[in-house]
Amino acid sequence: MTYGQQNNGQEQTISVELTLNEALALTGVRFRENHQFEIEGMHKIKKSLENHLITEPNRKEVQ
Repeated sequence: MTYGQQNNGQEQTISVELTLNEALALTGVRFRENHQFEIEGMHKIKKSLENHLITEPNRKEVQ
């Protein structure tokens, strides 16, 4: 997938709220008993990206 829309030459950002355990799991910390932290963290990031990529092009600029 290619996403080429630029915002006045600036990097676009998104915000994702993760639990401490999800953030740790995504940095490589392994939880032997619960692999679910990494899965849930990745799911939240993917969902946020989807929402941003789908809604951002459809947003109208208010002037």
